[in-house]
Amino acid sequence: MTAQLSTSASPVVGRAVRAPLPPWKVWGWTVRITLLLGVLGAWQWYGTQGESFAIPPFFDVVEAFWEGIVSGEFLVAAAGTLLTMVLGYAIAVAIGVPMGLWIGSSRFARNVFEPLVHAAYATPVSLFIPVIGIYTGLDLNGRVTLTALWCLFEIMVSTISGVRSTPVPLIEMGRAYGAGGAKLYSGVILPAALPLVVVGLRIGVGRAIRGAVTAELLLSAANLGEVILFAGSLFDIPKLLAAIIFVMLLGLVLMRIATLVERRATRHLQH
Repeated sequence: MTAQLSTSASPVVGRAVRAPLPPWKVWGWTVRITLLLGVLGAWQWYGTQGESFAIPPFFDVVEAFWEGIVSGEFLVAAAGTLLTMVLGYAIAVAIGVPMGLWIGSSRFARNVFEPLVHAAYATPVSLFIPVIGIYTGLDLNGRVTLTALWCLFEIMVSTISGVRSTPVPLIEMGRAYGAGGAKLYSGVILPAALPLVVVGLRIGVGRAIRGAVTAELLLSAANLGEVILFAGSLFDIPKLLAAIIFVMLLGLVLMRIATLVERRATRHLQH
């Protein structure tokens, strides 16, 4: 009898019991959904009043959004924008992380390059558009260059801050054990600076998608930027707003992926 009870109870014991959501999360999601439905309802109501052609009904925008997806126009344009973003982001990472490690750990590099980095970081990237157009052209090369500039200094400044946060005794201990040069960077400095480096990389993803779309709007009309500009030129407001919402959702998905990668990369530091 006892054996039967223990056998029948074992699946219950071994089964993971999911804890209920805490009240603050339930209220948080309730407020979010309520606000969203309220905004969409107000949008639909105001759009049907006919007082402003710039704000069409919400369901007209949904219809234009669906047409852009089904026809493949938004998806094809997004593929081109993502190509620009990935190339620019990869260049920014390849330059920003090593330079940030060097500037953060070298007195010479800090004195020579850090003022220039902070000056460039505070300068609006759009000011570089005429220079980029002259030296790299207005096509893919120019768009990739502008995208790289959008996220380069964010990654570099975050990496510098991460290196500065490395405890000095940890570096001295690494040198005492014979770590020097590349081994000191890879074995001591980079692991200690990893949390802030990854934060810079995550923020860089958001800036990269913004830079890619900005380049397609201001440097040369292409991909999602071309869709937005063309819809605006025809006063096709539902399609214009649908394309803007598509860009927002694309950025939201990319930032979510970057956040998941950040958590996985720093998981060992949270224990």
